[in-house]
Amino acid sequence: MVKHYNYDKPPRVALDSIKEMLQNEGFKIAEYAPEDGFMYTDYRIAYWGKNQYQFALIIQVKDKITFTGMGKLDLPTSGLGDPNKIMKTQVMERLPYRLQRNEFAAINRKMDSLGYQELNHWP
Repeated sequence: MVKHYNYDKPPRVALDSIKEMLQNEGFKIAEYAPEDGFMYTDYRIAYWGKNQYQFALIIQVKDKITFTGMGKLDLPTSGLGDPNKIMKTQVMERLPYRLQRNEFAAINRKMDSLGYQELNHWP
């Protein structure tokens, strides 16, 4: 999922405030390049029912702020036969839309409190 926001501050100030907000939300910053208006986070582990998923973000600050979400969902699978293969985990490289929407809802609230307006459509 991708979200875009308007901003009216210098790009470095905007990126610094977003970095602080993400760290407060439990994300660890993996790469931070303020001179390029870019950062990305490590995967953060969360749970959806009994299933574990991982979620990370890429943030670019150019003419607008762009958040790109990435995720993995671990689904347990079971089978009969070899005892070493009875409980395995299947990794889905795409998160269900509902999980993405939940992750971005929290980010939208924080971005709104920082004064950044979400762009809902292209001009």
